[in-house]
Amino acid sequence: MHARDYAATRPLVVFHQGQSRWYEPLLTASLHHQLPLFVYPSQPGANLEAALMGLQPLGFRGAVLEDPGLQALALDAVQHLEPEAMQARRVDLVLPEVTGTRGFYLEALALANLIRRYAFGDKALWLGPLRPELTQGLRGLTKVSVLSRSFPEGEGFLELLPPPQRGVVAAAEVQATVVARQADLIIYAGGNLPLALLQPYHSVIALKPIPTEALQLIGECVPPEEFQRFHFAALLEALGYALPPETFVL
Repeated sequence: MHARDYAATRPLVVFHQGQSRWYEPLLTASLHHQLPLFVYPSQPGANLEAALMGLQPLGFRGAVLEDPGLQALALDAVQHLEPEAMQARRVDLVLPEVTGTRGFYLEALALANLIRRYAFGDKALWLGPLRPELTQGLRGLTKVSVLSRSFPEGEGFLELLPPPQRGVVAAAEVQATVVARQADLIIYAGGNLPLALLQPYHSVIALKPIPTEALQLIGECVPPEEFQRFHFAALLEALGYALPPETFVL
């Protein structure tokens, strides 16, 4: 589909705090595929609510929120929340509508799409800082277990999943060793990565860069950049432009 098949070009702003990492990949994809989007970065500072309120009267296509802090602030700055954003308590895309702004949260969808694409297995172990906002992206798995700093924290994470998916909470590496042996997939969210847990049959989805020494102990690893590509694809699909993750150059 060519640009002439779309409506007139409209601005898509990338809100960030500091140097944007999302701006160039989104701009490059937009230019390469001749999307009717004028992508540019902006730092809203303390004026996020006013900036979002201005999307509709100024004719913007939407706003992408890159920084986690802005994603949390946007919850109280939009008029309508999609169920995923309401559950995750954050917003990464805002679209203007006649009745007000609508907030979406698409990072969890990106994780679900990535897991579905690679089909590494259906039993997962989450390692690293818990990210409750991403639990929606784990719904395609049969069982999810966690290595947590405490049982209450781990249980709170698993309670966001349907009961049949809730696996085991390990609060120590010794306990996690048994759980890890039963897992096909490791989801690594950063921080300390106990190498003793890793097996050659494990596949790893790395939300953060994985230590080099760990790569020699596992079967396959999907790097953070791939997860980011799926996130970009989900954001643009919500705007009406279906591009494969491979489109985005990082």
